[in-house]
Amino acid sequence: MSLELALYHDYRRFELDVSLTLPGSGVTALFGPSGCGKSTLLRLLAGIEPARRGRVFFEGECWQDSEAALWVAPRQRDIGMVFQDARLFPHLSVQDNLRFAGRYARRGVALDEQHLIERLQLEPLLSQLPATLSGGQQQRVALARALLSRPRLLLMDEPLSALDQASRQLLLALIVDLQQHHRLPILYVTHAVDEVLRLANHMVQLEAGRVVAEGAPTELFGRPDTAPALEDCALLKGEVIEQDLTDTMSAVRCAPDLPPIWIAGTAHPVGSTVMLSLQARDVALSLHPLAGTSLQNQLPVQVEAITMDHHGGPRIALRFGEHRLPAMISHRALAQLQLHTGMPLWALIKSVAVEHQ
Repeated sequence: MSLELALYHDYRRFELDVSLTLPGSGVTALFGPSGCGKSTLLRLLAGIEPARRGRVFFEGECWQDSEAALWVAPRQRDIGMVFQDARLFPHLSVQDNLRFAGRYARRGVALDEQHLIERLQLEPLLSQLPATLSGGQQQRVALARALLSRPRLLLMDEPLSALDQASRQLLLALIVDLQQHHRLPILYVTHAVDEVLRLANHMVQLEAGRVVAEGAPTELFGRPDTAPALEDCALLKGEVIEQDLTDTMSAVRCAPDLPPIWIAGTAHPVGSTVMLSLQARDVALSLHPLAGTSLQNQLPVQVEAITMDHHGGPRIALRFGEHRLPAMISHRALAQLQLHTGMPLWALIKSVAVEHQ
């Protein structure tokens, strides 16, 4: 199963031109700055407006083929969509908004309505009108309504961008659960690195209406040829091999031949899989391992590339086994260490600086 598309669309001052073959399962994150075409691409996929030219195939079904003058209406595409704003029917109660979805049930994943209501903490809100709800509550209702329409494909356009932390965590947990138990494919628009870290199996980076990078997030983050938001952050996946309950720390091994990375703040169960996020600003470099230091992570790395960031400062791309780590240092440090491509080094990282999910 897959989503195949080759679409061209233009407005007065913007042009979208993309060709992609995306997985038919998991979460694909559409990542990039505001105005790069992420939301436009979702609208074209949903059929809210037809692309000026191109093709869209989902699971072998053709939704648009401009050469054959074929265009399938939104209601026939089996798509659920969640926007930045909830877009609930203002004159209907929460309960009636949810019931409305049943009238347009598709052929996709069937979720238990009562379980979904309980999971999203909607029970106390069922009799209320949307205007009486907070933004987070409205978005939870919008997601429940989209899911109860039984979509085969769920499109989400920055659904968490204006939510409080509690609502964000509630929706993130549900999206993770949808992947683990229901295999509902999701296209998820975001510019938030932490949402990519938590959710995405696949990622597409857009800039000015074009695809500039595509692949697994762990492959794209930390690359020296990507946008600063990706270049300055590394994602690593590993298995917890040890706990230190006294300090609430865990040791995560990212490959059999690599030393573990110690993380602080949560003692994850041994054997569990953890995603790690490292920022370039939190990585220091040394020519030799240090003795007599409180640093818990001293990782053997190799210099892969040396470039300059948009401020003219040195940015170092490091290779840690099959993983990439970024580092930002001063010109003075670059000269003192006499760094060059292929040079072995040690990356020094505080355990509290490693974010994890």
